[in-house]
Amino acid sequence: MSTRTTSGYSRARAIGTVTGREIQVAMKNKGIIATFIIVIVVVVGGIFVLNYFNDRDSGNPSLAVSGAEATVVSEIAGDGVDVSSVDDRDAAVTAVEDGKDAALVRTDDGFELLSDGTPDAALSAAAQAVAATLAQNDALSAVGVEPAEFAAALPDATVTPVDLSADADEDNTAAVVTTMLGTMVVLTFIMTFAGNVGGRVTEEKSSRVVEIILATIRPIDLLVGKVLAMAVIGFIGTVLILGAAMAALRATGMLEDVRIDAATLPVLLVAFILGMLFFSALYAAAGSMVSKAEDLASTQMPVMLLFFAVMYPPIFGWSAPDSTVMQVLSWVPPVSLGVAPMRYASGDMSLGLLVASYALLALTTLLVLLVVARIYRGSILNNGRKLTWLRAIKTG
Repeated sequence: MSTRTTSGYSRARAIGTVTGREIQVAMKNKGIIATFIIVIVVVVGGIFVLNYFNDRDSGNPSLAVSGAEATVVSEIAGDGVDVSSVDDRDAAVTAVEDGKDAALVRTDDGFELLSDGTPDAALSAAAQAVAATLAQNDALSAVGVEPAEFAAALPDATVTPVDLSADADEDNTAAVVTTMLGTMVVLTFIMTFAGNVGGRVTEEKSSRVVEIILATIRPIDLLVGKVLAMAVIGFIGTVLILGAAMAALRATGMLEDVRIDAATLPVLLVAFILGMLFFSALYAAAGSMVSKAEDLASTQMPVMLLFFAVMYPPIFGWSAPDSTVMQVLSWVPPVSLGVAPMRYASGDMSLGLLVASYALLALTTLLVLLVVARIYRGSILNNGRKLTWLRAIKTG
């Protein structure tokens, strides 16, 4: 079916022209470029800073030992403790003052654990195990039993916890956390790029450029072109930023510690597309209601509040995705944008239910686009006083 009318107007060509023009303008927009640079610097810099602190804190605690062989103590304490030997208690005190985390000193009355402040819990446990083992070895030697033979004859006493509940084999915490963090990234990008649509609409309206544009293009086609353009820019920006983050994770070696479920990526991609269309349209409507950039904040406020309503449930509800509240919210657009992917990752929502939730969100997005088109058509040429949302809907 052709999109060209009898007058020669082609909707597809009009939308394509607007989309291409808006992409070109966005690529030259200093604000958008600065946003890209700042976000990339913050993300990459944050990864390197986090890696620095992880490396600084990841070293094994150090333990100086007096009155026992360092090799024996190291074997008992395990690989998680760096053991060194000192001559006596005074040397042990000096070692702690010089930076050792703690010192284990054997005395006539037992053992002392010297430290500057409260020692690390793992180090205390290791010192206790060392003291108990050394005391046991002395007792065995006193009764004529070789500690090595005793250790060889001692059966394994390791206690292995076994969960018999129905959910024992389904620990999806890592997948839920990964999806929640991915959702936060997606929502952040949506807020960053969708907000630019409102600014562009207000800019064209205040300069009267839109009056010239609408002489050749229908308002609804202009709106669709702007929304699609920012969705493309947002997608490109998201890919670039995520690519920079992955490169930083790989460079620092942290990528090996990050669990990324392949099924999460297409789920979040669909959420990004629907979210961009939904919020870009609302921001465009907010921009069309005002004639001055300084008035834009007031019409954007309801959109921001709705955005926060989408962002907060995953943050506070990720630990209980099967709760009644989260089950309900996964079917309430646009809140389902953040909740449904997380419940799918937890296993509480099947793929079919996720598709149904997304279908409901897509239908809601379509209805929002129709309402926004009405608002946009009725208010884009209004250069009078600022409109409210209710008045804009009535006059659309």
